[in-house]
Amino acid sequence: MSGKSLIPQGKAAYDTFYGNIVQYVAFMCDGENPRWTHIPQTERTLLSDAFTDWHTAYGRTLHPHTQADTEAMKAAFTRSKAILSRFIRVWFRGFPEIVTAEHLANMGIAPVDPTRTPFGKPKTRPVFYIKVKDTRLLAIPFKDEGRESRARPYGTNGAVISLAIRDKPPASPEDLTDRRVLATRSPYLLYFREEDRGKTVYIAMQWQAGGLCGDYTEMQSAIVP
Repeated sequence: MSGKSLIPQGKAAYDTFYGNIVQYVAFMCDGENPRWTHIPQTERTLLSDAFTDWHTAYGRTLHPHTQADTEAMKAAFTRSKAILSRFIRVWFRGFPEIVTAEHLANMGIAPVDPTRTPFGKPKTRPVFYIKVKDTRLLAIPFKDEGRESRARPYGTNGAVISLAIRDKPPASPEDLTDRRVLATRSPYLLYFREEDRGKTVYIAMQWQAGGLCGDYTEMQSAIVP
């Protein structure tokens, strides 16, 4: 695979490439002391389910099969490739301080072209509010400051949400270390454990472009429903 081609186009190579990534993500994220904690379980499930659908559809075409099997394989390839491409862009490329070049090499992913023009540190901040959605569930609608549209600023991967459950307000957003997630769409849904109900969660946000984050917003707080 060349440096310009991220995902193999050959079906057999693609099946192996995708399967290796699913296994590697599970290895890094599962267990009592996971090495990676920045990837939400919902995103991991989406990745693995898409691979299962693709792998099943592809397997049917390795033996005598119908035209319908071929069309189903093509549809599964298109859908799973879109999911895989986004996963790599958001959860691997978007967190270079966590997913290192060595990790990418272990997964067979080509390194980023060093000649690409970086966008630099985001110059604006997100504007957000906290909305109670359901039991143990908060919604975080957000947008760029000074704009009506919810579209994120050009060149950014999304908004990093930092949060912490504390008895007293943290001194600064840098102290919000319980969880950090990358929100690529508004609103973002935050799920909590049953034991968190009734406690105060403090939240701040910042735009991220590549490995650079912009300035934090002011902290906001809410009671976990």
